[in-house]
Amino acid sequence: MKNRKVPVLIGTLVLVLLAALAAGYVANKAGWFKKDQWTITQYGPREINSTFYTLYNPKRGLIVVDGGWVEDADYVRSVIASLGNRVDAWILTHPHQDHIGAFNVIYNDLREIKLGTVYTVDMATPEECLAVAPWDSVDAYQAFWDLGVEDLQYVYTGDSLEICGLQIEIFSAYGDHVKKYSYDYLNDGSMMFKVTGETQSMLFCADVGVGISDYLLDLWGDKLGADYLQPGHHGYGGLKDDFYQRVNPQVTFFDAPDWMMLDTTGKYDNPEHVKLMESMDSEVKSFRSAPNSIILK
Repeated sequence: MKNRKVPVLIGTLVLVLLAALAAGYVANKAGWFKKDQWTITQYGPREINSTFYTLYNPKRGLIVVDGGWVEDADYVRSVIASLGNRVDAWILTHPHQDHIGAFNVIYNDLREIKLGTVYTVDMATPEECLAVAPWDSVDAYQAFWDLGVEDLQYVYTGDSLEICGLQIEIFSAYGDHVKKYSYDYLNDGSMMFKVTGETQSMLFCADVGVGISDYLLDLWGDKLGADYLQPGHHGYGGLKDDFYQRVNPQVTFFDAPDWMMLDTTGKYDNPEHVKLMESMDSEVKSFRSAPNSIILK
């Protein structure tokens, strides 16, 4: 006698399989399976140059890059609050006021923010920085030192990090090569780093400038290539053209307002760098349209 339970069991298994496939399709369309995709957002809250980015994945965490001026602290707080008030990692590229001012204010009074590790460069002392660049300001740097940040990790050229499952390579940080080639320790000693996802990457150049452009091009070569780029020093007085040509990005984020992007006085060379990027078919983003976001796949 035939076992009638067999076709019923097979039919049930087929239905379960089809339901699972359908659920997987819906979940994938909804983004539930995209645990390795990160939203990278550039912010430009005021009509002044600054640097503030978030890298966010609801399954992985939140990484903040810099934050801008003291005056931007409330805005930075509001962005962090909208993303859950937990910062798993805060990357401070270098101790200039338009990069760490907001962090100094927020760290002094975290309120609801839960903060993980702070990553920064092992910069020369404020006195050493002023000795080679007496025109510079170290007030924000000194304020940062006075904070005594507890969970602080220094990074160095060549370091490879994994933060929240995201791969980060340190292409440059203050060190012997900066002292050899530059008289601008604070800017050229910035943390230049590359964030790599499953198939795409973004290169953050912080305020690294022309002084060490050739050195870094020779050091990293084709590894500089990236889908997305934040050019050095807000897009003016930064790295050389052949450096950017080696990066060859699809999208370039200038951390600058229109009065710098459209400068006609010759003081800022942002317009020339915009032309360079456009000649490579790179889409240009700036504070005009901020916040600007891309999905890093």
